Amino acid sequence: MPLDTGTTAFMLVSTALVMLMTPGLAFFYGGLVHKKNVLTIMMQSYVSMGITTILWVTVGYSLCFSGGAGGIIGNLDNAFLRGISINELYGGVDGTFPLLLFVVYQMMFAVITPALITGAFAGRITFKAYLIFLVGWQLLVYFPFVHMIWGGGMLGDGGIFGDVGVKDFAGGIVVHVSAGMAALASVIYVGRRKVEEEKPHNLAFVALGAALLWFGWFGFNAGSQLAVDAVTVVAFINTQIAAAFAAITWMLLAWYSDEKPSFLEMLIGMIAGLATITPAAGFVSPQSAMIIGVAAGVVCYYAVVLRKKKKLDDA
Repeated sequence: MPLDTGTTAFMLVSTALVMLMTPGLAFFYGGLVHKKNVLTIMMQSYVSMGITTILWVTVGYSLCFSGGAGGIIGNLDNAFLRGISINELYGGVDGTFPLLLFVVYQMMFAVITPALITGAFAGRITFKAYLIFLVGWQLLVYFPFVHMIWGGGMLGDGGIFGDVGVKDFAGGIVVHVSAGMAALASVIYVGRRKVEEEKPHNLAFVALGAALLWFGWFGFNAGSQLAVDAVTVVAFINTQIAAAFAAITWMLLAWYSDEKPSFLEMLIGMIAGLATITPAAGFVSPQSAMIIGVAAGVVCYYAVVLRKKKKLDDA
């Protein structure tokens, strides 16, 4: 099939949107933490854009998407992007676009995933320790999960679950669950901060970051169809629906509990809805997205309540 210019343009825009999410996350977390941790946590997000890019083009893409059929990790056949011609096309669901565009789109997912964990690191670890973690976690956790689910490994189609495989439309398991479990492990095993600060340092930063994340999430979810078709549109509208339903559900629950509406609680609920719809965005109807949004608002709200009762210190 010849290159599809429409699909190529769409994937370029989607890639740029996903890239924008990492600076958005830096602002979102930067506003939540104590003011003395703002620059550190923002730098942790931005440095992933550099370190992860280097890791991805040298070994990451190859370990995720070349070789290793039915296994845990791929091989190094495409290390340093060798063997990938600038004219080589990637066959999407409907139409084709340059394979290098698929490489960079997936790179943006790899960039933001470890940055999601940094909220649990605030006031706990040094920048040097974070860099070591960043490299090790990508190699030992993220790259294997990408390969196992999206790269033809043991959890995808044809793996240990046969033709059914694990269905993860845009990274609910690969991105959010893996990062969430890493954050939970860190707050349990690294220990509490010396100085805890429950109130956000800068609510305007949080709002700006949340807006950038919501905006970028359309590229994150809709772009994961790797085509421009009806499923792309479903993923797009489901993203908006789930975020809205979760945000309002969370806000109402917090309002009932605290007896006053909270802008911060609404923003956090919005992010919960976005993350929750991600693995199913292209698989469910808009009506189901409404239910998922409400469920995200309720379940995640009470998960945070439980975290506080268990005294798990997450900034």
